[in-house]
Amino acid sequence: MTLRTRLALLVVASIALSVGLALYLTWRMVGETMIRMEEKSFASLMLVEEESLNAAFMNQLAAKVSAVRDRKNQLKETAERASRELATLDKMLPKGETREMLRREMLKSMDSGEIRMELLHMSDLLAGGISRLGLKPDTPDAKQRSLKDILEHLPRSGDFAVMELPRSLTVAGSAFALTSDLERPALAFFLPLYGSSQKNDAADQVLVTLTSLEDLEIQAAASETALLEATREKFGSMNLYRHGFVALLNAQGDILASGGEGELPRENLMAALNEARQKGQTQRILPSIYGDLLCLVSYSRAFDWYTVMTAPLSEISVPSDALLSRLIAISLIIMLLTLIVALVMLMRSLRPLALLTRKTDEISGMDVSAPDVLEKLEALTAQGLPLERRDEMGRLARAFARMGRALAENIRKLMAATASKERMEGELSAARDIQMGILPPPDGAPEICGFSASAFLDPAKEVGGDLYDFFTTRDGKRALVLGDVSGKGVPAALFMSMTVTLVRYAMDSGLDPAAAMSRVNAMLEEHNPGNMFVTLFLALYDPKSGELAYANGGHCPPCIVDARSERPPRLLEHLSGPLVGVMPDLDYELFLDRLNDGETCLLFTDGVTEAMNESKELYGEKRLMDFMAQHRSAKPKELLSLIFEDLVRYRGEEPQSDDITMLAFCRPDPESGTEPVSAESHTRSEQSVFLSPKQNIRPAQ
Repeated sequence: MTLRTRLALLVVASIALSVGLALYLTWRMVGETMIRMEEKSFASLMLVEEESLNAAFMNQLAAKVSAVRDRKNQLKETAERASRELATLDKMLPKGETREMLRREMLKSMDSGEIRMELLHMSDLLAGGISRLGLKPDTPDAKQRSLKDILEHLPRSGDFAVMELPRSLTVAGSAFALTSDLERPALAFFLPLYGSSQKNDAADQVLVTLTSLEDLEIQAAASETALLEATREKFGSMNLYRHGFVALLNAQGDILASGGEGELPRENLMAALNEARQKGQTQRILPSIYGDLLCLVSYSRAFDWYTVMTAPLSEISVPSDALLSRLIAISLIIMLLTLIVALVMLMRSLRPLALLTRKTDEISGMDVSAPDVLEKLEALTAQGLPLERRDEMGRLARAFARMGRALAENIRKLMAATASKERMEGELSAARDIQMGILPPPDGAPEICGFSASAFLDPAKEVGGDLYDFFTTRDGKRALVLGDVSGKGVPAALFMSMTVTLVRYAMDSGLDPAAAMSRVNAMLEEHNPGNMFVTLFLALYDPKSGELAYANGGHCPPCIVDARSERPPRLLEHLSGPLVGVMPDLDYELFLDRLNDGETCLLFTDGVTEAMNESKELYGEKRLMDFMAQHRSAKPKELLSLIFEDLVRYRGEEPQSDDITMLAFCRPDPESGTEPVSAESHTRSEQSVFLSPKQNIRPAQ
């Protein structure tokens, strides 16, 4: 997949994600807002309906109270007028049947269809009698007071009571019947009548004026009926949702008035009605056949009615869904236009990048060793690039052009450096060959009775500063030389060459090792502007007697191991003096030792004992002596090969840090059957030390 395709997909994904997220959040917010607005709208309608019901109840109650108050006044006035007329009659006539008959006739004449009157005799009534109007001692009023209690505690000014009278009653052959099917509520006024003395504590008679309240109940029922009709019209005119529903319920949950085409969720509605009765209003989400319903319930304590409004949430969110559809259509058009513009700009912007990619591929396929590579490279990195642009592509093109010029210049310098390096490597190779040619071959020492020797040299660089030498002096002794020049590289190699030459000259002149070391020190110090030095070990070995005369100028002490016994190796620890080539006028001390039959002497530089492993731990003299003790019977050449292999194993991945040089010689054991070498072969061997070319600086592995 190309970068252009990836960027195009990234643009499409970014636009789609941002627009999709914006549309989703908008849809959610609009839907939730509409539901909240609908909740507020329902709550407002519920509040209006509740206020309407309360207002109707208050009007009805006010009308009823006013009517009752008027009727109370009418009853009281009628009773007082009748009381006055009765008092006048009592004054005009004496007691007797005639006066009682006239009193009844007068009350009967004052009795009308609206107000009924009766004169109650307290003694007869309290004795268990029943009045013409159907009053009995145990007849209760609306306050659950019996007629007996009312009369016993009747004040002089009289008292009112609402009594429940039977539908029909026959007294003394005459029937008194009510026209209503309901029990007759009646408003009664009880006025006590006292004797002429007006000093009696108890009234002799009680005048009762009574009027029916049935018409008020009928009026209240008619008001409720009118209210329900108005509510039905109001609910029917409401603009509800398709399956929305509004209803007025009584206390039992029966529908009194309704509107809308939906249905009430009867299974889950009772809990909402009970909660509304406790709190006054409640809101719930109820399941139904239309899905989840938003249900609001309000309770009117005045009529003991419930107002219920429901609407499916799916229908409430229809406007938000329609808005989402329109937004999606608009967003798709905008996304398409944006995508076209983005792709055009993207293709225009990435065209230089494709050109840079092609040029980079051409550069990677160039042959940098070709003669005309520089001209091709400069032309390739300068042509066709949009260097005039000021955006990132222009900066990248200019950087690419600068890179091409820098690359051409670096190739030019690299070619020059490579040629110079090749010349230097050739010169170092020649210097290495010259240096190795100065030294004798590692196995060039002649084997004669009482002497067998081998050398090993592994420089850390192309040329090194370690040196070894062995040759035969004029008196037939073997001269053994081992040294380590300070530093590495070409200066150390030159200083080593000069040291080897001076040592050969001094020891070939018949000087003992100490005197030869003193002369070499004087000559090196006199011509040593770089203040270099060399650690040097010089020895003369007599093969016949095994005597070893040596001088040690600051070098590692040689190690001698006996192949015939289990004695531990010993070191020639005597030092003749300090480092060679630093201080003038030094006299070095000569030491004598003796090699017994079967003993091998190892001369080595510090590159052996100071070899380090990956943990930066030194090989050390003790490890070297232990290794020699394990291989005490090995011949010099074999011993050197084994020591080097052990050094390589110990060093592991750690690189070699110093030159490794070793020289081993031994005095063979006569019991091993070694035969002496003839004089002719001896002469040929001596000639091979100085004349034969160097074949290999390492012994065979």
